[in-house]
Amino acid sequence: MAYEWDQRDDIAAGSSCPKPDCGAMAVAYRSADDAGRDSKLWKFICPRCGIDFTVPEAELIFQSAPKGWRLAKVETG
Repeated sequence: MAYEWDQRDDIAAGSSCPKPDCGAMAVAYRSADDAGRDSKLWKFICPRCGIDFTVPEAELIFQSAPKGWRLAKVETG
């Protein structure tokens, strides 16, 4: 059975690697169900140097919103 991308409701966040002389962009994904939980730290693995690091939500370069938050159902007459 083919995976239905429209059914995926993850959110993504990005940060740059904190290792000196690296600075690669790292992206992490989280289930939309986890978005409302108390954890405000995002865990990343650098794609260039491989280190694990965490970033507070307030210091992310970007963070997407779950699809359900972006789309409004509009009904007309």
